[in-house]
Amino acid sequence: FLITLSFVTKRCLALTAAPVTYNAKPQAVLSPMSVSRSVPPFRGVLAYVSHPFLLHHRYIARNSVTLHSSSSSISIDVDDISNPFSKIHGKTLLSIQECISVSNFYRDSLQKHANDNENSQNKIPPQKLVFVDGSWYHRPDPITNLFRNPSLEFQTGPRLPNARYLDMDAIASSQELFPERNPKGLMHMMPTGRLFRLAMDAFGISGGAGSGMDDHVDHVIIYAKRGALFIPRIWFSFVSMGHDPDRVHLMQGSLEDWIEEGGEVEDFSLLGSEDGEREGTVGYGFERFFDQGILNVTRLFHEYYHTEEVQTRYRSSVEEALNICGKQDVLNAVNAFLEQGESKRNGDGLVDDNTIIIDTRGSGYKRKGHMPSAIHLPYSQLASADNPLVLRPKEELRKLFIERGIDVMNPKQKIILSCGSGVSVCHGYLAMKILGREMTEENTRIYDGSWMEWGRDDEDNPKIFPTI
Repeated sequence: FLITLSFVTKRCLALTAAPVTYNAKPQAVLSPMSVSRSVPPFRGVLAYVSHPFLLHHRYIARNSVTLHSSSSSISIDVDDISNPFSKIHGKTLLSIQECISVSNFYRDSLQKHANDNENSQNKIPPQKLVFVDGSWYHRPDPITNLFRNPSLEFQTGPRLPNARYLDMDAIASSQELFPERNPKGLMHMMPTGRLFRLAMDAFGISGGAGSGMDDHVDHVIIYAKRGALFIPRIWFSFVSMGHDPDRVHLMQGSLEDWIEEGGEVEDFSLLGSEDGEREGTVGYGFERFFDQGILNVTRLFHEYYHTEEVQTRYRSSVEEALNICGKQDVLNAVNAFLEQGESKRNGDGLVDDNTIIIDTRGSGYKRKGHMPSAIHLPYSQLASADNPLVLRPKEELRKLFIERGIDVMNPKQKIILSCGSGVSVCHGYLAMKILGREMTEENTRIYDGSWMEWGRDDEDNPKIFPTI
């Protein structure tokens, strides 16, 4: 048979080989190429492979396979010629085009898998690509002065292919569902491990820590519509609840940007539709917990949360969200600062056992007051001025921390992040992760209650109020 490879590089190259055999065993290093010297070197290129046993649109990345013919032997860098996720594995931030590319690859893989299993119930591959709409609005629309309804917008469309909508206010330790955990009625507090696992089972998302490229942990790409700013919180929710961080990604840009760059969408309405019409978007047996495409978390909780017979399929042993702290931890840090004095706060004056508090609120920091010792780093400064769903480049992020005397690369420096209600704080956590900070549960934590808890009138906590 013939095998034709078209490589997308700075120059287009078409190579048609003589009869060849395919050696699928990965090689540790790239072998010399027995071809014309005019062939340029290449790494991680996009290839279209015409072969009866392979999909037509596959991404070729690291490692290598060898193609043998009667006259030549060619080794090509690949991770897994059949795995469309190899390019994005381990990347937290994905461009619009990267998301479109992997979505198209997955679409083709899905069709191939369904064709191969035409007479089977197994229509969905073991490892999936899942788009999660994390749109959430903290202020009214500047044009209408009305609050937008993100779940209704998801239902009416457009949406990314086979997307799920994750409501941070619903998948949470609300006072309604957890009166003992949240007696103060604080908003969108992190969920318990079991509630998160049940929600993932309902969404049909397979998860856990992961053990390699070929296991059954899904890749999740989180996105939002223009005007929604806080998808880092959804990213943090997945990571802190035990999903493999190499498979949780943030699309850098909005749904509208995706459409403008030619990405496919679902443009039909889910209103009035039967649940389950979007095949593969609802976990087996969970159809009754969806109302026209939106998960009813309250119904799910009351029917399944306390039912011991219901075992979750989502693989995570996390029972309490990781890298989260409570008010007492913050109080200890504030009291330590008050005892040590202002001189211990700045730059090299910080001692290893001291804890920095970073407040990522916007105008609320000065307008509503703040904790003693809190360093102000507004979340809006961490995002691009042109597109708030895009994180700033590394060098700009690094400069913002250095200007405030914060050494994020020192793992001995303990950091607590706080904001208004535990949402924008995730911008700061994400920025430190992108910069390469060595995160542990001891050295980097988010105060879930944030100023919503600390600043209450009935809370006797040290506060610095604005001067009039």
